[in-house]
Amino acid sequence: MGTMTFLEMRTELGFLLRNRNDTDFTDLPRQKRWVNQAYTYMCHPSIHPFREMQTIATVNLITGINEYSITSIDSNILVAVRFVTYVEATTYTNTATKRKVRPRSIRDFEQRTLTTGPPVQYAIDGSTLFISAVPRSQENGHVVRVGYYQQPDILVADGDLTILPSYYDRPLMKITQGFAEADLGDRELSMLSFREATQLLNNAKAEEQMEAEDTGFQVEIVSQPVMGI
Repeated sequence: MGTMTFLEMRTELGFLLRNRNDTDFTDLPRQKRWVNQAYTYMCHPSIHPFREMQTIATVNLITGINEYSITSIDSNILVAVRFVTYVEATTYTNTATKRKVRPRSIRDFEQRTLTTGPPVQYAIDGSTLFISAVPRSQENGHVVRVGYYQQPDILVADGDLTILPSYYDRPLMKITQGFAEADLGDRELSMLSFREATQLLNNAKAEEQMEAEDTGFQVEIVSQPVMGI
């Protein structure tokens, strides 16, 4: 997790803004809003696919029901779905038969009559997960796993830390600075701060890229001819 506390972030923001006269740093709610705006913005998967924002929740199917509340899946706020998998069992195990559930638009669900059977398609509309086909008694109690990106819990107490690795303290501060400068009317400085934050985020490769490189390296070494044979 990060090493800068919520209080330290707000103090650092004062230095980044050069303690300008028109910035009232006794305005605690505004400081907190800038930091948390930056935190939730940076953690959105369209900005950076943080592993810490990925989680998996489960839904137990009910006969005749194809609409399930997302808010009841998990207390975390669902930002974007990564995958939906149907498990042909009442509990998830490594050896259980699993089937991919394909994404569809909500229009597709609303404009056709659904059949009964195991889930093969899903759609997200508002806070509801729709699945098709409609579960029968054979699917009752079976598991649907929903992998998704969540929104981070906002920082509240002075000692709160982000759940991200400490490397990301720096780009988080630059994004916070960018939000503050935009609200204070310094649009050009704000754009520069966001540009610096983007460069810092782009310099940190996603885990999938690093894993792929590591796999390639491993294969390259293993496939080398053995000397003397």
